[in-house]
Amino acid sequence: MKSDPNNEDEFVVFPSLPRNILFSVVCVGFSAYLIQLAHTDRMEIPAAYLVTLILTTGSIILLSAHFPGASHLKLTKDGFEIRELYKSRFFPWDEVAPFVARRRFMGTTVEFMYLHPEIGQAVEESLPTGYAISAADLLQTMNAWRDKYADN
Repeated sequence: MKSDPNNEDEFVVFPSLPRNILFSVVCVGFSAYLIQLAHTDRMEIPAAYLVTLILTTGSIILLSAHFPGASHLKLTKDGFEIRELYKSRFFPWDEVAPFVARRRFMGTTVEFMYLHPEIGQAVEESLPTGYAISAADLLQTMNAWRDKYADN
């Protein structure tokens, strides 16, 4: 993450590595526990290995977000780009309504409305969670950049 979003031509936020490492370690630890239960006949072996496979695959995918260029949120004077596992979506500032915070079951998300180019209607979208910046700071930064660069 670049330090000062107000004085830069570009502001980039990356996924939180400590959060993703912690989640992956918990998944791998739980998987090891399930396998131990299965081999002491307190759980079915196929079920333990299936859950272990799913948790390990999820951990690998989660950590792959930290490969170079894989995932980020990039703000520029033209708009912002959401990049998730090498798939990018770009939103111009002129097509985006003000950003709002929404409380969800797993925490707060930052959401916005934008004009979908194919259907010509406003569509609600949310920013990915898990960035190395709090939802409140992200909300403030996104609205500041939108106010600064949108032609509205």
